[in-house]
Amino acid sequence: MSRLNGRVFDLGSGVLRQIGISPDISFDDITRLTIHITNAPIAFISFIDQTHQWLKAQIGLSDDLSVYLDFCGYAIAYHRGGNLSTEPDSPTSQPIIIQDISTHPKLANHAIANNEQPIKSYLGVPITTRDGYQLGMLSVMTYECWQPSSGQIIALESLSRQVANQVNLHRQLMDLHGKLSHLETIIQERRKVWDIVRQERDFVNAVLDTISALVVVIDPEGQIVRFNKSCEQLTGYKAGDVEGLLIEDLGLSIFDQDWESLNWGLAAIEFDDPPPSSHQVQSNSIRMGHFPRQCENLWEGANGDSHLVAWSNSAIRNPDGSLRYILGCGIDITNRKQSEEMLHLLQRAIEASPNGIVISENTKNDLPIIYCNAAFEKLTGYTKEEVIGQNCRFLQGPETHEDAIAMIRQSIKRKQGCKVTLKNYRKNGSCFWNELAISPVRDHRGKLTHFIGIQTDITERKQSEDALRESEARYRLLADHATDLISRHDAEGIYIYASPACRDLLGYEPEELIGISAYNFFHPDDRERIQKSHQTLLSNSDVDTVSYRVRRSDGSFIWFETTSHAIRNQENNDIQEIVSISRDITERKQAEEILRERSHLSLLEAEVGKALGQGGTIPTILNRCAKAMDQYLKVAGVSIWTINSQTNQLERQAGAGIVTLKAPTPQLWNHELSQMSQQMAQLSHQTLEVPLVVEGRLMGMMAICSSHPLSPQVQDVLGWIANAIAVGIDRVKAREELQSRREALLFRLASQIRNSLDIDTILGTAVQEIRSVLQIDQCHFLWYLPTQPNRHNFAITHESRSPSLSTVLEDYPSDKIGWLAHKICNRETVQVNNLQDTTVLDATTRGLLEDAGIASEILLPLETRSGQRGAVVCNQYNSPRDWIDSDVELLRAVVDQLAIAIDQAELYAQTRAAALAAQTQAFHLSEALQDLQQKESQLIQSEKMSSLGQMVAGVAHEINNPVNFIYGNLTYARDYTKDLLELVELYQEQYPEPLEVIQERIEDIDLDFLVEDLPKILSSMEMGADRIRQIVVSLRNFSRLDEAEMKPVDIHEGIDSTLLILQNRLKAKGSSSGIELVKKYGQLPRVECYAGQLNQVFMNILSNAIDALDNQPDPRMITITTQVVSISSGSNLFPLPASDVIKTTSEGMIKPPVSKSHKVLIQIHDNGQGIQRFKNRCLIHFYH
Repeated sequence: MSRLNGRVFDLGSGVLRQIGISPDISFDDITRLTIHITNAPIAFISFIDQTHQWLKAQIGLSDDLSVYLDFCGYAIAYHRGGNLSTEPDSPTSQPIIIQDISTHPKLANHAIANNEQPIKSYLGVPITTRDGYQLGMLSVMTYECWQPSSGQIIALESLSRQVANQVNLHRQLMDLHGKLSHLETIIQERRKVWDIVRQERDFVNAVLDTISALVVVIDPEGQIVRFNKSCEQLTGYKAGDVEGLLIEDLGLSIFDQDWESLNWGLAAIEFDDPPPSSHQVQSNSIRMGHFPRQCENLWEGANGDSHLVAWSNSAIRNPDGSLRYILGCGIDITNRKQSEEMLHLLQRAIEASPNGIVISENTKNDLPIIYCNAAFEKLTGYTKEEVIGQNCRFLQGPETHEDAIAMIRQSIKRKQGCKVTLKNYRKNGSCFWNELAISPVRDHRGKLTHFIGIQTDITERKQSEDALRESEARYRLLADHATDLISRHDAEGIYIYASPACRDLLGYEPEELIGISAYNFFHPDDRERIQKSHQTLLSNSDVDTVSYRVRRSDGSFIWFETTSHAIRNQENNDIQEIVSISRDITERKQAEEILRERSHLSLLEAEVGKALGQGGTIPTILNRCAKAMDQYLKVAGVSIWTINSQTNQLERQAGAGIVTLKAPTPQLWNHELSQMSQQMAQLSHQTLEVPLVVEGRLMGMMAICSSHPLSPQVQDVLGWIANAIAVGIDRVKAREELQSRREALLFRLASQIRNSLDIDTILGTAVQEIRSVLQIDQCHFLWYLPTQPNRHNFAITHESRSPSLSTVLEDYPSDKIGWLAHKICNRETVQVNNLQDTTVLDATTRGLLEDAGIASEILLPLETRSGQRGAVVCNQYNSPRDWIDSDVELLRAVVDQLAIAIDQAELYAQTRAAALAAQTQAFHLSEALQDLQQKESQLIQSEKMSSLGQMVAGVAHEINNPVNFIYGNLTYARDYTKDLLELVELYQEQYPEPLEVIQERIEDIDLDFLVEDLPKILSSMEMGADRIRQIVVSLRNFSRLDEAEMKPVDIHEGIDSTLLILQNRLKAKGSSSGIELVKKYGQLPRVECYAGQLNQVFMNILSNAIDALDNQPDPRMITITTQVVSISSGSNLFPLPASDVIKTTSEGMIKPPVSKSHKVLIQIHDNGQGIQRFKNRCLIHFYH
């Protein structure tokens, strides 16, 4: 187009055309913002160069796009050739405004102004660079005559600058893509070279990781360069963790101890400086080529295991002969070393053994001895040279038993081991007893190769056995004449021997007990205890003492105290027999039983006293006492009854034991016990009945059932217990009666409050009941009447007093009540137990009470909601009284009730007055209110929606501009970042050992974390920007300021926009879980309606549903259902129950489709409590 040959932006590379044909959401967003700002139906962005014009983004254009571009070209040409610019061939930044095209002298005949739907107005804003080059035009067209406001023009100029910025950004991006392509070509060429190097390196690494030897490669500084798989498996270190570390960091050295000491000494002699470290010595030695070719050292792995490694070291040199690496190949020789050490240990152990040990060879004739230790030489007197080659028969003599020799020969013949005792002879001719143990020795194939013989000199033991036999004879003499029973048993307790004392103690002859188990004579109750003692003796004890009962031959039982000694086998520690000494301790046990009974009775008395002192209900106290008697008296059963004062019947309150007693008849007081439990008769138990009496009054009955007679001492203690229980029952009943009276007082006061709102009646009843319940001389109520500053007055309005007292219904002296008035103002309780020794009163108040003759007083203040202050005062005149905690608690409860009553009375009076005035005013205002209600609600709603829409639209507009800029650049920023990170990763792969300054910089910036976290940051930024764009779109859809008329809209879009605004109220907060949202959307057509008003309806209904679920338990759910329904005669539009549905299909809100038999049904349902009471008033304006 010749008219476009102005000063435009000419890009020889075709960048502008490429931008023009490539899709970009940022240009679409700018076009949508243009529509939003101008409310116009058509907007588009076009680019131009010196010869062409093309479309980039558009909204509202018809199929023939060339017509619009042609018109835009004519408008630009006319604008340059007219009076709007002083330079016809130069672009201008001024917008082109044509308010009415039909009246334009040049453009009125254009096709766009003469079609079926002609364009009336045109607004074009030039898109120019900062250098003044024109890129294109941001155009707006309307079907009506339109004059843009100055604010709209400024906004569109801002958008045109955004378009120019986007174009500039695309141009820079394309330049960067060209540079990156060049870099990729260079990198590909280098990658081919590195692939060859990598293949060779992988082959070498595979070989090193396959071999079983340990391979470690270090540089001259001692840093690990290569660490193969065998090293990893041996030490637990990973190659990637140790490569780059010093070998001494892993506890590894290629020098043995002697080599390190030598080099360290040479370094210390050569230099005058302080001795160098071990690492410095090794590094210096390695650089000079001085290191051992073979060495052994200990290597401790990461798992703590130590291994002895034999190293073979070799040098790898550079072409110039300098040392490059040291290759260390090692073999784990830990097991071999341990085997050698174990072999040496066994040899030393045999030599150190105190027993004589010989080894004979089985493969040769006559089994010649091939080894003997020093102990054998010492035992026999022969030297090793004299023993080697001989058979062990040379130790035998004339007194060697032939049976032992035959057993040895038989074992050797059978190739088995044996153990014999025989007499042998030393070199000097002396004899000794030899305990010989012979064992066969086999090789790894099981073939017998040797016999080993262990010789033990047991001469002293043989002599001891002879002495023992002599001592046994003396022992038997003592046992036959001892008064205590001496017995021997086997490990199972069977009698082996019993001394003659068993005749007097048990009535049995010794022969009758032999072969019988001692357990046959034990008392059944003691058998378990004896078995435990027996097991202790068998397991780990040599001596044990136990007391038990044993049955005599006549069937009676006596008490034995038996001390048992275990005689064990010296070899295996097994018990050979048990020797017991038993003494008759029957008399001692009887004395102990008497003392035990006295102790139990003392504990019983203390336990019953404790149970009565702890308090509680009568069943609780009596159950404690019954359990204590059952525990300490060991009786069959205990039952306790109390007398019901109304029915004069016994009621069972507590019981314990295995026998349950039935309730006695009322004649139990006369000892008629014919109705006792049948269990007592069947068990032949003895029963003791004790009445519970206090001051001649029967409080109950206590019965004790025992299987054994109760001693007089027990009966005396039970009498004391009965008296204590009776007193406890009487005390609890008195306390319960007093508590009942106090509760009745509070109940009567509460009834007075409910039945009467007269303050005089309530206060009069209160002081009467308080005096009656607390049994005091006087109780009165006073009002505190402050008149002037520092001036106080009391007015006593209600009083209850003893008949012997005169009335005190008169005011307190105003000059003596300052201290009491201060306490009432501060709502502090005044409690005086004894006026004579109290310290809580001041001198004036003490004198006032003394003049009135008061001995004890308690004052409890109260204050009403209206600010009135008063007090309840209780006085005792004749003698002091200690106000206990229950009295104070009762009075505080009464004062609280009185405060409530006074508040209710005052509120009742105020309510009656207010109700009367309200009725009069309501009568006059009712008609006016009804007239104004409809108009006012409509006006307020209209203003509210207008203000809200303007505010929401403005917020959306202001937010959208920076968000679009951010969101449009995030894609490129992510791509740039990805490319740069890939480039960094490639450099790391190709140059795994960077320079020291680069390595330090990598550590300073924590490159690994930066590479991992940077994509996350960009993703979170993109997510946040997308979220803001969604909110802006929702706010714009919700406001609908540009839709003042009815038009087709998407109902689902309006609901989703409303839900997005309310998202903060739907999500979980703190301990409260969120509200679950269930969408059941149907297939809906676009519906003609007032979109802004309908969105407000959705907002109100959903807000009410959320409010209804605020205090509801989980699960909390809101269900939204949409569908198209067909309405026929008599059909129900709403499938849900009418009580659970809010109908939003009222006339005027949603215009039905062409067919009036179809409507759109929107149901919003929550699982709250419902609104059945208010359903009929939901549509009344301002009803809450």
